[in-house]
Amino acid sequence: MKILIVDDEPINRTMLVSMLSEAGFTDCVEASSGNDALAIVEHAIPDLVLLDVVMPGMSGFEVAPKIRTLAGGRYLPILFITALDDKESLVKCLEVGGNDFATKPFDKHILTAKIRAHEKIRNLSAHIEQQNEELRFYQQRVAREHAIVEHIFSHAIVNKSHVLKYFDHALTPAETFNGDVFVCEASPSGGLYFLVGDFTGHGLASAIGALPVTRAFQEMSLKGLSINEMATEFNKILLRFLPSDMFMAAVIGEVGSDGSRITLWQGGMPQMLVVSDKRKFVKAISSPHMALGILEQHEFDSECEIFEMLGNDKLIVYSDGLTEAVDAEGNMLTEEGIKQWCADATDITAEGIFNHAKAFSATPSFEDDVSVVIFKSQSLEGVQPYRATDDIPLNITITLSAKHLKQPDIQTRMLHQTSQCSGIEHVRSVLFTVVSEMFSNALEHGILNMDSRLKHSPEGFQLYYEQRERLLSALDEGTIIINIESDPAKETVFLSIEDSGNGFEWAQKASPESNDTFGRGLGLIRALSSKVWFEKGGRKINCLLNTAVE
Repeated sequence: MKILIVDDEPINRTMLVSMLSEAGFTDCVEASSGNDALAIVEHAIPDLVLLDVVMPGMSGFEVAPKIRTLAGGRYLPILFITALDDKESLVKCLEVGGNDFATKPFDKHILTAKIRAHEKIRNLSAHIEQQNEELRFYQQRVAREHAIVEHIFSHAIVNKSHVLKYFDHALTPAETFNGDVFVCEASPSGGLYFLVGDFTGHGLASAIGALPVTRAFQEMSLKGLSINEMATEFNKILLRFLPSDMFMAAVIGEVGSDGSRITLWQGGMPQMLVVSDKRKFVKAISSPHMALGILEQHEFDSECEIFEMLGNDKLIVYSDGLTEAVDAEGNMLTEEGIKQWCADATDITAEGIFNHAKAFSATPSFEDDVSVVIFKSQSLEGVQPYRATDDIPLNITITLSAKHLKQPDIQTRMLHQTSQCSGIEHVRSVLFTVVSEMFSNALEHGILNMDSRLKHSPEGFQLYYEQRERLLSALDEGTIIINIESDPAKETVFLSIEDSGNGFEWAQKASPESNDTFGRGLGLIRALSSKVWFEKGGRKINCLLNTAVE
Protein backbone atom coordinates (compact mmCIF):
# COMPACT_ATOMS: atom_id res chain seq x y z
CA MET A 1 0.00 0.00 0.00
CA LYS A 2 1.52 3.30 -1.13
CA ILE A 3 0.99 6.15 1.39
CA LEU A 4 1.66 9.83 0.63
CA ILE A 5 2.62 11.89 3.72
CA VAL A 6 2.14 15.64 3.27
CA ASP A 7 3.53 17.84 6.09
CA ASP A 8 5.75 20.92 6.06
CA GLU A 9 7.53 19.76 9.28
CA PRO A 10 10.32 17.22 8.53
CA ILE A 11 10.17 15.79 12.05
CA ASN A 12 6.48 14.99 11.66
CA ARG A 13 7.11 13.22 8.35
CA THR A 14 10.02 11.23 9.84
CA MET A 15 7.95 10.20 12.83
CA LEU A 16 5.04 9.09 10.63
CA VAL A 17 7.33 7.10 8.30
CA SER A 18 8.88 5.30 11.29
CA MET A 19 5.53 4.62 12.90
CA LEU A 20 4.03 3.27 9.67
CA SER A 21 7.09 1.13 8.90
CA GLU A 22 6.76 -0.59 12.26
CA ALA A 23 3.12 -1.32 11.39
CA GLY A 24 4.16 -2.87 8.07
CA PHE A 25 3.47 0.10 5.76
CA THR A 26 6.91 0.50 4.18
CA ASP A 27 5.98 2.17 0.89
CA CYS A 28 5.77 5.82 1.96
CA VAL A 29 6.32 8.96 -0.13
CA GLU A 30 6.94 12.38 1.46
CA ALA A 31 5.85 15.84 0.33
CA SER A 32 6.77 19.04 2.18
CA SER A 33 4.11 21.27 0.62
CA GLY A 34 0.79 21.24 -1.12
CA ASN A 35 2.38 21.85 -4.52
CA ASP A 36 4.81 18.95 -4.05
CA ALA A 37 1.90 16.71 -3.07
CA LEU A 38 -0.08 17.64 -6.19
CA ALA A 39 2.96 16.97 -8.40
CA ILE A 40 3.39 13.51 -6.87
CA VAL A 41 -0.32 12.66 -7.20
CA GLU A 42 -0.35 13.86 -10.81
CA HIS A 43 2.56 11.53 -11.61
CA ALA A 44 1.32 8.48 -9.69
CA ILE A 45 -1.83 8.27 -7.59
CA PRO A 46 -1.10 6.83 -4.11
CA ASP A 47 -3.38 4.44 -2.21
CA LEU A 48 -3.86 6.73 0.82
CA VAL A 49 -2.93 10.34 1.75
CA LEU A 50 -1.98 11.65 5.20
CA LEU A 51 -2.46 15.41 4.84
CA ASP A 52 -1.51 18.16 7.30
CA VAL A 53 -4.05 20.96 7.66
CA VAL A 54 -1.85 23.94 8.50
CA MET A 55 0.92 24.44 5.94
CA PRO A 56 2.49 27.57 4.42
CA GLY A 57 1.44 28.54 0.91
CA MET A 58 -1.42 26.07 0.41
CA SER A 59 -3.33 24.65 3.36
CA GLY A 60 -4.55 21.09 3.57
CA PHE A 61 -8.09 22.36 3.12
CA GLU A 62 -7.06 23.71 -0.31
CA VAL A 63 -4.96 20.70 -1.32
CA ALA A 64 -7.60 18.02 -0.56
CA PRO A 65 -10.12 19.00 -3.30
CA LYS A 66 -7.31 19.23 -5.87
CA ILE A 67 -6.04 15.75 -4.96
CA ARG A 68 -9.59 14.45 -5.18
CA THR A 69 -9.90 15.95 -8.69
CA LEU A 70 -6.63 14.35 -9.82
CA ALA A 71 -7.80 10.97 -8.50
CA GLY A 72 -10.87 11.13 -10.73
CA GLY A 73 -13.38 8.39 -9.96
CA ARG A 74 -10.83 6.26 -8.14
CA TYR A 75 -11.37 5.76 -4.40
CA LEU A 76 -8.51 7.60 -2.61
CA PRO A 77 -8.86 7.94 1.19
CA ILE A 78 -7.52 11.24 2.62
CA LEU A 79 -6.78 11.37 6.36
CA PHE A 80 -6.15 14.83 7.75
CA ILE A 81 -3.43 15.08 10.42
CA THR A 82 -3.93 18.15 12.54
CA ALA A 83 -3.35 19.73 15.91
CA LEU A 84 -6.68 21.49 15.58
CA ASP A 85 -9.34 19.99 17.78
CA ASP A 86 -12.24 22.42 17.45
CA LYS A 87 -15.47 21.07 16.00
CA GLU A 88 -15.56 23.51 13.07
CA SER A 89 -12.09 22.52 11.84
CA LEU A 90 -12.76 18.80 12.11
CA VAL A 91 -16.08 19.17 10.25
CA LYS A 92 -14.31 21.15 7.53
CA CYS A 93 -11.80 18.32 7.13
CA LEU A 94 -14.65 16.11 5.97
CA GLU A 95 -16.42 18.82 3.95
CA VAL A 96 -13.42 19.54 1.70
CA GLY A 97 -13.02 15.91 0.71
CA GLY A 98 -11.36 14.19 3.65
CA ASN A 99 -12.42 10.72 4.73
CA ASP A 100 -11.10 10.84 8.27
CA PHE A 101 -8.74 12.72 10.57
CA ALA A 102 -6.08 12.01 13.19
CA THR A 103 -5.13 14.57 15.82
CA LYS A 104 -1.61 15.36 16.99
CA PRO A 105 0.14 14.00 18.97
CA PHE A 106 -0.47 10.73 17.08
CA ASP A 107 -1.62 7.59 18.79
CA LYS A 108 0.17 4.81 16.90
CA HIS A 109 -2.52 2.19 17.43
CA ILE A 110 -5.44 4.44 16.51
CA LEU A 111 -3.69 5.78 13.41
CA THR A 112 -2.68 2.34 12.10
CA ALA A 113 -6.16 0.99 12.85
CA LYS A 114 -7.72 3.80 10.83
CA ILE A 115 -5.28 3.21 7.96
CA ARG A 116 -6.06 -0.52 7.93
CA ALA A 117 -9.79 0.20 7.95
CA HIS A 118 -9.44 2.52 4.97
CA GLU A 119 -7.18 -0.03 3.27
CA LYS A 120 -10.03 -2.56 3.45
CA ILE A 121 -12.47 -0.02 2.05
CA ARG A 122 -9.99 0.85 -0.70
CA ASN A 123 -9.47 -2.81 -1.60
CA LEU A 124 -13.22 -3.35 -1.68
CA SER A 125 -13.63 -0.26 -3.86
CA ALA A 126 -10.89 -1.49 -6.20
CA HIS A 127 -12.64 -4.85 -6.46
CA ILE A 128 -15.96 -3.16 -7.22
CA GLU A 129 -14.29 -0.96 -9.82
CA GLN A 130 -12.78 -4.03 -11.46
CA GLN A 131 -16.21 -5.64 -11.58
CA ASN A 132 -17.70 -2.43 -12.97
CA GLU A 133 -15.03 -2.38 -15.66
CA GLU A 134 -15.84 -5.96 -16.58
CA LEU A 135 -19.54 -5.08 -16.67
CA ARG A 136 -18.82 -2.05 -18.87
CA PHE A 137 -16.84 -4.25 -21.23
CA TYR A 138 -19.62 -6.84 -21.26
CA GLN A 139 -22.23 -4.13 -21.83
CA GLN A 140 -20.25 -2.72 -24.74
CA ARG A 141 -19.84 -6.19 -26.23
CA VAL A 142 -23.56 -6.95 -25.86
CA ALA A 143 -24.44 -3.57 -27.36
CA ARG A 144 -22.14 -4.32 -30.29
CA GLU A 145 -23.62 -7.78 -30.77
CA HIS A 146 -27.14 -6.35 -30.56
CA ALA A 147 -26.22 -3.74 -33.17
CA ILE A 148 -24.97 -6.50 -35.48
CA VAL A 149 -28.12 -8.58 -34.95
CA GLU A 150 -30.34 -5.51 -35.46
CA HIS A 151 -28.50 -4.84 -38.72
CA ILE A 152 -29.07 -8.43 -39.84
CA PHE A 153 -32.75 -8.31 -38.87
CA SER A 154 -33.30 -4.97 -40.60
CA HIS A 155 -31.90 -6.37 -43.84
CA ALA A 156 -33.25 -9.93 -43.62
CA ILE A 157 -36.86 -9.15 -42.66
CA VAL A 158 -37.88 -6.61 -45.26
CA ASN A 159 -41.32 -6.40 -46.82
CA LYS A 160 -41.52 -5.09 -50.37
CA SER A 161 -43.20 -1.69 -50.51
CA HIS A 162 -45.56 -2.58 -53.39
CA VAL A 163 -46.94 -5.44 -51.24
CA LEU A 164 -46.72 -3.80 -47.82
CA LYS A 165 -48.91 -0.89 -48.96
CA TYR A 166 -51.96 -3.17 -48.82
CA PHE A 167 -51.48 -3.79 -45.09
CA ASP A 168 -51.98 -1.38 -42.21
CA HIS A 169 -49.68 -2.57 -39.43
CA ALA A 170 -48.19 -1.64 -36.06
CA LEU A 171 -45.56 -3.72 -34.26
CA THR A 172 -43.68 -2.94 -31.05
CA PRO A 173 -41.30 -5.16 -29.04
CA ALA A 174 -41.37 -5.53 -25.27
CA GLU A 175 -37.55 -5.43 -25.38
CA THR A 176 -34.93 -4.55 -28.00
CA PHE A 177 -35.87 -7.45 -30.25
CA ASN A 178 -39.33 -8.43 -31.40
CA GLY A 179 -40.61 -11.98 -30.90
CA ASP A 180 -43.52 -11.13 -33.21
CA VAL A 181 -43.03 -11.26 -36.97
CA PHE A 182 -45.04 -9.89 -39.88
CA VAL A 183 -44.05 -10.69 -43.45
CA CYS A 184 -45.91 -10.37 -46.74
CA GLU A 185 -45.19 -11.31 -50.33
CA ALA A 186 -46.88 -11.20 -53.70
CA SER A 187 -48.21 -14.54 -54.91
CA PRO A 188 -47.54 -15.82 -58.45
CA SER A 189 -51.29 -15.59 -59.12
CA GLY A 190 -51.32 -11.83 -58.55
CA GLY A 191 -52.59 -12.04 -54.98
CA LEU A 192 -50.88 -11.66 -51.60
CA TYR A 193 -49.42 -13.95 -48.97
CA PHE A 194 -49.00 -12.82 -45.37
CA LEU A 195 -47.87 -14.29 -42.07
CA VAL A 196 -48.31 -12.88 -38.57
CA GLY A 197 -46.37 -14.92 -36.02
CA ASP A 198 -45.85 -14.74 -32.27
CA PHE A 199 -42.98 -16.76 -30.81
CA THR A 200 -42.99 -17.91 -27.19
CA GLY A 201 -41.71 -15.17 -24.84
CA HIS A 202 -39.97 -12.04 -26.06
CA GLY A 203 -36.50 -10.63 -26.60
CA LEU A 204 -33.63 -12.01 -28.68
CA ALA A 205 -34.35 -15.67 -27.85
CA SER A 206 -37.82 -15.32 -29.36
CA ALA A 207 -36.85 -13.03 -32.22
CA ILE A 208 -34.16 -15.35 -33.57
CA GLY A 209 -36.84 -17.67 -34.92
CA ALA A 210 -38.07 -14.95 -37.26
CA LEU A 211 -35.08 -15.38 -39.59
CA PRO A 212 -35.67 -18.96 -40.78
CA VAL A 213 -39.43 -18.37 -40.83
CA THR A 214 -39.03 -15.29 -43.02
CA ARG A 215 -36.69 -17.01 -45.43
CA ALA A 216 -38.94 -20.07 -45.71
CA PHE A 217 -41.98 -17.81 -46.21
CA GLN A 218 -40.27 -15.95 -49.05
CA GLU A 219 -39.20 -19.17 -50.77
CA MET A 220 -42.63 -20.79 -50.45
CA SER A 221 -44.37 -17.63 -51.68
CA LEU A 222 -42.17 -17.59 -54.78
CA LYS A 223 -43.17 -21.18 -55.52
CA GLY A 224 -46.85 -20.36 -55.10
CA LEU A 225 -47.46 -22.94 -52.39
CA SER A 226 -50.91 -23.29 -50.91
CA ILE A 227 -51.56 -22.17 -47.34
CA ASN A 228 -52.03 -25.83 -46.35
CA GLU A 229 -48.55 -26.64 -47.64
CA MET A 230 -47.06 -23.57 -45.99
CA ALA A 231 -48.54 -24.43 -42.59
CA THR A 232 -47.28 -28.01 -42.86
CA GLU A 233 -43.80 -26.90 -43.88
CA PHE A 234 -43.57 -24.25 -41.14
CA ASN A 235 -44.58 -26.83 -38.54
CA LYS A 236 -41.87 -29.16 -39.81
CA ILE A 237 -39.23 -26.40 -39.73
CA LEU A 238 -40.12 -25.21 -36.23
CA LEU A 239 -40.25 -28.75 -34.84
CA ARG A 240 -36.75 -29.24 -36.15
CA PHE A 241 -34.98 -26.18 -34.76
CA LEU A 242 -37.03 -24.81 -31.83
CA PRO A 243 -36.48 -26.16 -28.28
CA SER A 244 -39.38 -28.14 -26.85
CA ASP A 245 -40.63 -25.22 -24.73
CA MET A 246 -40.92 -22.83 -27.70
CA PHE A 247 -43.47 -22.56 -30.49
CA MET A 248 -44.97 -19.97 -32.83
CA ALA A 249 -48.62 -18.98 -32.80
CA ALA A 250 -49.45 -17.82 -36.31
CA VAL A 251 -51.91 -16.69 -38.92
CA ILE A 252 -50.90 -17.61 -42.46
CA GLY A 253 -53.05 -16.16 -45.20
CA GLU A 254 -53.45 -15.78 -48.93
CA VAL A 255 -55.48 -13.04 -50.54
CA GLY A 256 -56.79 -13.99 -53.98
CA SER A 257 -55.99 -11.86 -57.01
CA ASP A 258 -59.47 -10.32 -56.72
CA GLY A 259 -58.52 -8.88 -53.33
CA SER A 260 -61.53 -10.40 -51.60
CA ARG A 261 -61.15 -14.20 -51.30
CA ILE A 262 -59.06 -15.08 -48.21
CA THR A 263 -57.55 -18.47 -47.40
CA LEU A 264 -56.38 -18.73 -43.77
CA TRP A 265 -54.62 -21.13 -41.47
CA GLN A 266 -54.78 -19.97 -37.85
CA GLY A 267 -53.12 -21.63 -34.86
CA GLY A 268 -52.73 -20.41 -31.28
CA MET A 269 -53.48 -16.75 -32.05
CA PRO A 270 -56.24 -14.59 -30.55
CA GLN A 271 -59.47 -14.47 -32.54
CA MET A 272 -59.31 -12.52 -35.79
CA LEU A 273 -61.96 -9.98 -36.66
CA VAL A 274 -63.73 -9.27 -39.92
CA VAL A 275 -65.31 -5.81 -39.79
CA SER A 276 -67.73 -4.74 -42.51
CA ASP A 277 -67.23 -1.40 -44.21
CA LYS A 278 -70.28 0.23 -42.57
CA ARG A 279 -69.87 -1.54 -39.19
CA LYS A 280 -72.94 -3.65 -39.89
CA PHE A 281 -71.15 -6.57 -38.31
CA VAL A 282 -67.94 -7.52 -36.53
CA LYS A 283 -67.32 -11.23 -36.99
CA ALA A 284 -64.83 -13.07 -34.75
CA ILE A 285 -62.85 -16.03 -36.12
CA SER A 286 -61.26 -18.18 -33.41
CA SER A 287 -58.10 -20.24 -33.93
CA PRO A 288 -59.09 -23.83 -34.76
CA HIS A 289 -55.53 -25.17 -34.52
CA MET A 290 -52.64 -25.38 -32.08
CA ALA A 291 -49.56 -23.22 -32.61
CA LEU A 292 -46.79 -24.28 -34.99
CA GLY A 293 -43.91 -26.35 -33.65
CA ILE A 294 -45.91 -28.38 -31.11
CA LEU A 295 -47.57 -31.30 -32.90
CA GLU A 296 -45.66 -33.98 -34.77
CA GLN A 297 -46.30 -34.10 -38.49
CA HIS A 298 -48.69 -37.06 -38.30
CA GLU A 299 -50.79 -35.14 -35.73
CA PHE A 300 -50.70 -31.78 -37.50
CA ASP A 301 -53.85 -30.42 -39.15
CA SER A 302 -53.27 -28.09 -42.10
CA GLU A 303 -56.95 -27.53 -42.93
CA CYS A 304 -57.69 -23.94 -43.89
CA GLU A 305 -60.69 -21.65 -43.90
CA ILE A 306 -61.75 -19.83 -47.06
CA PHE A 307 -64.13 -16.89 -47.06
CA GLU A 308 -65.13 -13.89 -49.11
CA MET A 309 -64.83 -10.27 -48.04
CA LEU A 310 -66.83 -7.42 -49.53
CA GLY A 311 -65.17 -4.25 -50.75
CA ASN A 312 -63.47 -2.25 -47.95
CA ASP A 313 -64.18 -4.93 -45.32
CA LYS A 314 -61.25 -5.26 -42.93
CA LEU A 315 -59.52 -8.37 -41.62
CA ILE A 316 -57.82 -7.64 -38.29
CA VAL A 317 -55.06 -9.89 -36.93
CA TYR A 318 -53.26 -9.21 -33.64
CA SER A 319 -51.00 -10.97 -31.14
CA ASP A 320 -51.86 -11.76 -27.52
CA GLY A 321 -49.57 -9.00 -26.24
CA LEU A 322 -52.43 -6.65 -27.11
CA THR A 323 -55.17 -8.48 -25.21
CA GLU A 324 -52.89 -8.98 -22.19
CA ALA A 325 -52.65 -5.23 -21.51
CA VAL A 326 -53.69 -4.70 -17.86
CA ASP A 327 -55.37 -1.61 -16.38
CA ALA A 328 -54.84 -0.12 -12.92
CA GLU A 329 -57.37 -2.51 -11.37
CA GLY A 330 -55.72 -5.59 -12.82
CA ASN A 331 -58.27 -6.18 -15.59
CA MET A 332 -57.02 -7.44 -18.94
CA LEU A 333 -58.14 -5.83 -22.20
CA THR A 334 -59.17 -9.27 -23.63
CA GLU A 335 -60.33 -10.23 -27.12
CA GLU A 336 -63.82 -8.97 -26.35
CA GLY A 337 -62.40 -5.54 -25.48
CA ILE A 338 -60.71 -5.31 -28.88
CA LYS A 339 -63.88 -6.47 -30.62
CA GLN A 340 -66.00 -3.87 -28.81
CA TRP A 341 -63.57 -1.08 -29.67
CA CYS A 342 -63.68 -2.08 -33.35
CA ALA A 343 -67.49 -2.04 -33.25
CA ASP A 344 -67.55 1.47 -31.74
CA ALA A 345 -64.63 3.15 -33.53
CA THR A 346 -65.34 5.57 -36.36
CA ASP A 347 -62.11 4.66 -38.13
CA ILE A 348 -60.29 1.38 -37.52
CA THR A 349 -56.52 1.55 -37.96
CA ALA A 350 -53.66 -0.51 -36.59
CA GLU A 351 -52.33 2.55 -34.79
CA GLY A 352 -55.78 3.26 -33.35
CA ILE A 353 -56.08 -0.26 -31.91
CA PHE A 354 -52.54 -0.05 -30.58
CA ASN A 355 -53.16 3.34 -28.93
CA HIS A 356 -56.41 2.08 -27.39
CA ALA A 357 -54.53 -0.79 -25.74
CA LYS A 358 -51.79 1.57 -24.59
CA ALA A 359 -54.33 3.97 -23.06
CA PHE A 360 -56.02 1.03 -21.35
CA SER A 361 -52.74 -0.23 -19.86
CA ALA A 362 -51.68 0.96 -16.41
CA THR A 363 -48.00 0.85 -17.45
CA PRO A 364 -46.31 2.93 -20.17
CA SER A 365 -45.05 -0.17 -21.97
CA PHE A 366 -46.45 -3.60 -22.78
CA GLU A 367 -45.27 -6.74 -21.00
CA ASP A 368 -45.16 -8.67 -24.27
CA ASP A 369 -44.50 -7.96 -27.94
CA VAL A 370 -47.52 -6.46 -29.70
CA SER A 371 -48.55 -6.76 -33.34
CA VAL A 372 -51.61 -5.45 -35.17
CA VAL A 373 -52.07 -6.14 -38.90
CA ILE A 374 -55.09 -5.07 -40.96
CA PHE A 375 -55.93 -5.99 -44.54
CA LYS A 376 -58.70 -4.07 -46.30
CA SER A 377 -60.45 -5.86 -49.14
CA GLN A 378 -59.57 -3.98 -52.31
CA SER A 379 -58.31 -4.29 -55.86
CA LEU A 380 -54.69 -5.50 -56.06
CA GLU A 381 -53.74 -3.59 -59.18
CA GLY A 382 -50.14 -3.09 -58.04
CA VAL A 383 -49.43 -6.85 -57.81
CA GLN A 384 -48.47 -8.42 -61.13
CA PRO A 385 -49.08 -12.15 -61.71
CA TYR A 386 -46.15 -14.40 -62.49
CA ARG A 387 -45.98 -15.46 -66.13
CA ALA A 388 -44.93 -19.10 -66.55
CA THR A 389 -42.07 -19.83 -68.97
CA ASP A 390 -42.33 -23.63 -69.01
CA ASP A 391 -44.28 -24.67 -72.14
CA ILE A 392 -44.08 -28.46 -71.68
CA PRO A 393 -47.52 -30.08 -71.38
CA LEU A 394 -47.99 -32.48 -68.49
CA ASN A 395 -50.38 -35.35 -67.76
CA ILE A 396 -50.53 -36.99 -64.32
CA THR A 397 -52.80 -39.86 -63.31
CA ILE A 398 -52.89 -41.24 -59.77
CA THR A 399 -54.94 -44.31 -58.87
CA LEU A 400 -55.59 -44.85 -55.17
CA SER A 401 -57.00 -48.13 -53.85
CA ALA A 402 -58.64 -48.76 -50.47
CA LYS A 403 -55.21 -49.60 -49.05
CA HIS A 404 -53.98 -46.12 -49.99
CA LEU A 405 -57.16 -44.32 -48.95
CA LYS A 406 -56.89 -45.71 -45.42
CA GLN A 407 -53.47 -44.12 -44.88
CA PRO A 408 -53.80 -41.09 -42.57
CA ASP A 409 -51.59 -38.79 -44.66
CA ILE A 410 -52.76 -39.90 -48.10
CA GLN A 411 -54.52 -36.63 -48.89
CA THR A 412 -51.45 -34.56 -48.00
CA ARG A 413 -49.16 -36.79 -50.08
CA MET A 414 -51.55 -36.84 -53.01
CA LEU A 415 -51.93 -33.06 -52.95
CA HIS A 416 -48.17 -32.62 -52.83
CA GLN A 417 -47.79 -34.81 -55.92
CA THR A 418 -50.53 -33.12 -57.91
CA SER A 419 -49.37 -29.58 -57.13
CA GLN A 420 -45.84 -30.18 -58.42
CA CYS A 421 -46.76 -29.62 -62.08
CA SER A 422 -44.31 -27.24 -63.73
CA GLY A 423 -45.48 -24.01 -65.29
CA ILE A 424 -48.50 -23.52 -63.02
CA GLU A 425 -46.86 -21.72 -60.08
CA HIS A 426 -49.24 -18.79 -60.45
CA VAL A 427 -52.30 -21.02 -59.87
CA ARG A 428 -50.74 -23.57 -57.57
CA SER A 429 -52.64 -22.52 -54.45
CA VAL A 430 -55.94 -22.53 -56.39
CA LEU A 431 -55.10 -25.96 -57.82
CA PHE A 432 -54.32 -27.24 -54.34
CA THR A 433 -57.64 -25.98 -52.98
CA VAL A 434 -59.72 -27.35 -55.84
CA VAL A 435 -58.05 -30.78 -55.81
CA SER A 436 -58.38 -30.91 -52.02
CA GLU A 437 -62.13 -30.23 -52.19
CA MET A 438 -62.68 -32.64 -55.08
CA PHE A 439 -60.76 -35.40 -53.32
CA SER A 440 -62.59 -34.86 -50.00
CA ASN A 441 -65.96 -35.02 -51.76
CA ALA A 442 -64.98 -38.18 -53.65
CA LEU A 443 -63.72 -39.91 -50.52
CA GLU A 444 -66.39 -38.85 -48.02
CA HIS A 445 -69.49 -38.82 -50.21
CA GLY A 446 -68.49 -41.16 -53.02
CA ILE A 447 -66.51 -43.93 -51.31
CA LEU A 448 -67.74 -43.61 -47.69
CA ASN A 449 -71.27 -42.45 -48.61
CA MET A 450 -71.37 -39.88 -45.78
CA ASP A 451 -74.03 -37.20 -45.32
CA SER A 452 -72.87 -33.59 -44.82
CA ARG A 453 -76.07 -32.72 -42.96
CA LEU A 454 -74.51 -34.35 -39.92
CA LYS A 455 -72.28 -31.28 -39.62
CA HIS A 456 -75.26 -28.98 -39.04
CA SER A 457 -75.71 -29.91 -35.36
CA PRO A 458 -73.63 -28.10 -32.67
CA GLU A 459 -71.31 -31.08 -32.23
CA GLY A 460 -71.72 -32.14 -35.86
CA PHE A 461 -68.16 -31.64 -37.05
CA GLN A 462 -66.74 -33.85 -34.33
CA LEU A 463 -69.34 -36.57 -34.98
CA TYR A 464 -68.79 -36.30 -38.72
CA TYR A 465 -65.03 -36.85 -38.52
CA GLU A 466 -65.35 -39.58 -35.91
CA GLN A 467 -67.67 -41.39 -38.33
CA ARG A 468 -65.21 -40.74 -41.16
CA GLU A 469 -62.40 -42.41 -39.19
CA ARG A 470 -64.56 -45.43 -38.39
CA LEU A 471 -65.64 -45.91 -41.99
CA LEU A 472 -62.10 -45.49 -43.29
CA SER A 473 -60.67 -48.04 -40.87
CA ALA A 474 -63.28 -50.57 -42.03
CA LEU A 475 -62.83 -49.80 -45.75
CA ASP A 476 -62.04 -52.92 -47.82
CA GLU A 477 -62.66 -51.74 -51.37
CA GLY A 478 -62.93 -48.52 -53.31
CA THR A 479 -60.89 -46.57 -55.84
CA ILE A 480 -60.25 -42.91 -56.58
CA ILE A 481 -58.56 -41.86 -59.82
CA ILE A 482 -57.05 -38.37 -60.06
CA ASN A 483 -56.07 -36.94 -63.43
CA ILE A 484 -54.35 -33.61 -64.07
CA GLU A 485 -53.50 -32.28 -67.51
CA SER A 486 -51.56 -29.05 -67.86
CA ASP A 487 -51.46 -27.42 -71.31
CA PRO A 488 -49.35 -24.23 -71.24
CA ALA A 489 -50.16 -23.49 -74.88
CA LYS A 490 -53.89 -23.30 -74.10
CA GLU A 491 -53.23 -21.76 -70.67
CA THR A 492 -55.48 -24.30 -68.97
CA VAL A 493 -55.29 -27.06 -66.38
CA PHE A 494 -57.83 -29.88 -66.63
CA LEU A 495 -58.69 -31.78 -63.43
CA SER A 496 -60.82 -34.85 -62.94
CA ILE A 497 -61.47 -37.10 -59.97
CA GLU A 498 -63.45 -40.30 -60.36
CA ASP A 499 -64.57 -42.52 -57.49
CA SER A 500 -66.03 -46.03 -57.43
CA GLY A 501 -69.02 -45.00 -55.31
CA ASN A 502 -72.70 -44.81 -56.18
CA GLY A 503 -72.66 -41.30 -57.61
CA PHE A 504 -75.33 -38.66 -56.92
CA GLU A 505 -77.95 -36.54 -58.64
CA TRP A 506 -75.68 -33.57 -59.17
CA ALA A 507 -78.26 -31.66 -61.24
CA GLN A 508 -80.54 -31.47 -58.20
CA LYS A 509 -77.89 -29.90 -55.97
CA ALA A 510 -78.47 -26.37 -54.76
CA SER A 511 -77.06 -23.34 -56.48
CA PRO A 512 -73.38 -22.72 -55.77
CA GLU A 513 -74.18 -19.33 -54.35
CA SER A 514 -74.46 -19.35 -50.59
CA ASN A 515 -75.08 -16.85 -47.87
CA ASP A 516 -72.59 -18.69 -45.72
CA THR A 517 -69.43 -16.63 -45.93
CA PHE A 518 -67.35 -19.63 -44.93
CA GLY A 519 -69.04 -22.12 -47.28
CA ARG A 520 -66.90 -24.84 -48.90
CA GLY A 521 -67.35 -27.82 -51.21
CA LEU A 522 -68.94 -27.69 -54.62
CA GLY A 523 -69.66 -23.96 -54.46
CA LEU A 524 -65.99 -23.25 -53.82
CA ILE A 525 -64.88 -25.50 -56.69
CA ARG A 526 -67.22 -23.67 -59.06
CA ALA A 527 -66.05 -20.28 -57.83
CA LEU A 528 -62.39 -21.11 -58.45
CA SER A 529 -62.83 -22.88 -61.79
CA SER A 530 -63.79 -21.58 -65.22
CA LYS A 531 -65.89 -24.69 -65.87
CA VAL A 532 -67.20 -27.62 -63.77
CA TRP A 533 -69.14 -30.65 -65.03
CA PHE A 534 -70.03 -34.19 -63.94
CA GLU A 535 -69.96 -37.55 -65.68
CA LYS A 536 -70.81 -41.16 -64.90
CA GLY A 537 -73.83 -40.39 -62.77
CA GLY A 538 -71.94 -38.00 -60.53
CA ARG A 539 -69.04 -40.40 -59.85
CA LYS A 540 -66.66 -38.25 -61.87
CA ILE A 541 -66.18 -34.51 -61.49
CA ASN A 542 -64.24 -32.47 -64.05
CA CYS A 543 -63.11 -28.89 -63.86
CA LEU A 544 -61.09 -26.52 -65.97
CA LEU A 545 -58.76 -23.91 -64.52
CA ASN A 546 -57.72 -20.92 -66.56
CA THR A 547 -53.97 -20.27 -66.11
CA ALA A 548 -53.81 -17.21 -68.35
CA VAL A 549 -52.14 -14.16 -66.82
CA GLU A 550 -54.43 -11.20 -67.22
